[in-house]
Amino acid sequence: LLPKMVLSGSQRKLVSPLWVSVIVLPMLVIALAGPSWTRGESPFAVDAASLVIAVDLSESMGGRDLQPDRLQWSRSKILELSRARGDAKTALLVYAGSGHTVLPLTNDASVLLHYLDSLQVGMLPKRGKVPESILPMARELLSDGGGTLLLIGDGAAENSIEAYKELSDASGIQLIVWGMGKTQEELDKDAARGLKSTALPLNEAGLMALADAGNGVYQRVSAGEEDVVQILQKIDRHYELSEDSSRPWVDSGYYLVWPIVILFLLWFRKGWALRW
Repeated sequence: LLPKMVLSGSQRKLVSPLWVSVIVLPMLVIALAGPSWTRGESPFAVDAASLVIAVDLSESMGGRDLQPDRLQWSRSKILELSRARGDAKTALLVYAGSGHTVLPLTNDASVLLHYLDSLQVGMLPKRGKVPESILPMARELLSDGGGTLLLIGDGAAENSIEAYKELSDASGIQLIVWGMGKTQEELDKDAARGLKSTALPLNEAGLMALADAGNGVYQRVSAGEEDVVQILQKIDRHYELSEDSSRPWVDSGYYLVWPIVILFLLWFRKGWALRW
């Protein structure tokens, strides 16, 4: 009686056990293979990259084109950057005719605030503007895992530009130059409105050349938070790229589980069977 009781279904229909199996089985193989195209967080990584801030304390930073002066403006911008970075490691260097370490890498923002308040134009023993003097200290501070060197100033000489070409060879160190002050064109516009200033104009061309020599980027100061946001993005992007090799691949095969489960529900239909 068995041949009379079995209904021979057609496997040629579009929605049939055969064709559904043809779709489900490759998806199942791909899901089990664990495809991945993104990286997750490294279990050994810190919250953010190390940042070394180098501040120019030469006489030109006392210019009052930025009120109350360029150094005070730089201090407020550093505080905004520090608040946004939270507990990330930050070091503070200063330079004029010579470079000095004020604060080694620390994640205590209150300590950074204390040392920032003590910075004054002309407090260093040698006069001048030698930003390359902080390079050995910056390399030492960032020797372990790399990071970002943030140079804050209003100009750079040709000798400094040549010295920063060696920084581009240092692995894992990103250079960001933050220009503080107004250009000659902006000072002329202020003078036309009756706002005269004795400050030297911002040497933007020299700072941009310095950033290019160190394979870095230049950021112009702004009245709002745009410059801080841009610098934060550059620091985070560099951190993600430098940590890319240690970050594990994320298994994306789990996303295929849901379509497989939905198609597998068809096997609960009455009479749905696959004859091998």
